[in-house]
Amino acid sequence: MSLTAVGTRNGPVQKTCWLALGWGLVVAGLVLLPAPIPIPLVGMMPLLTGLAILTTHSKAMRRRLQYLRHRFEWLSHVFERFVHRVPLRIKLMIHRTRPHAIHRRARIQSRHTCDPK
Repeated sequence: MSLTAVGTRNGPVQKTCWLALGWGLVVAGLVLLPAPIPIPLVGMMPLLTGLAILTTHSKAMRRRLQYLRHRFEWLSHVFERFVHRVPLRIKLMIHRTRPHAIHRRARIQSRHTCDPK
């Protein structure tokens, strides 16, 4: 079984459980991120793992994260900074949500609006 195929053919109950787990990890990561714990940025791993689960099971979440990375460039830089330290599942999430498609669409739309026909 390949890594990309894990959980892709689940029923609605299993998908709901995966989404609930993903949201739980995102909330836990956001709560732990500013916590004064001796380990710096301890909430980053649950946050990234939750986002990886959510983007695997929800196309809308994947597009929202892609849009957020396009809108806030610093967020994209933070993700790219952690890409070499994270497990494969999170690397796939970071790669899948790169905002290149949004940049390309903006270039194409600006080209069409500038062309006087």
